[in-house]
Amino acid sequence: MSTGLQNALRRGILPAGIALLIAGMACTNDECMENKNSLPLAGFYSSEAVPVAISVDSVTIYGIGAPGDSVLHDSVRNLKQSYLPFRIDQESTSYVIRYLQGDLGRFRIADTITFNYDIVPWFVSSSCGVVYEYRMRDIVTTHHVIDSVTCPGGVIDNKNAENLRIYFRVAREEEQP
Repeated sequence: MSTGLQNALRRGILPAGIALLIAGMACTNDECMENKNSLPLAGFYSSEAVPVAISVDSVTIYGIGAPGDSVLHDSVRNLKQSYLPFRIDQESTSYVIRYLQGDLGRFRIADTITFNYDIVPWFVSSSCGVVYEYRMRDIVTTHHVIDSVTCPGGVIDNKNAENLRIYFRVAREEEQP
């Protein structure tokens, strides 16, 4: 092969190869930029007639039956939201919220929340793979401080948004000693 042909091939193939590589990377990056995990985000609200976002003071949150360390928050003050990962190997996940402030802490008051759901795989693309949606069947909770727990959309998907709401009974100013 002549030197001129070799140079022409190098000049033609190298730029084409670089362009193809960049285009491939750009396509993959754009396609997979969004959150690939379905991670439930719980917001905390008062259970009043018109709920308002609140922060919960002095709590520990941990999972029940999860392998390894399942403590998500340990003695956290002024917590407004929490990611509560769901198990992919079971159709339910349970968490304990232990209250550490005042009489609640002294009497070791805690609430347990159990989320029961169907796990539905959703194919995104060959480069991004599969994402799991959790379709809520029901939510069971104790009611020591928690009034109720909801999943307004009924589905936890890979959108980065608050998709769970935990409503707490709150003391009104005039009720506090």
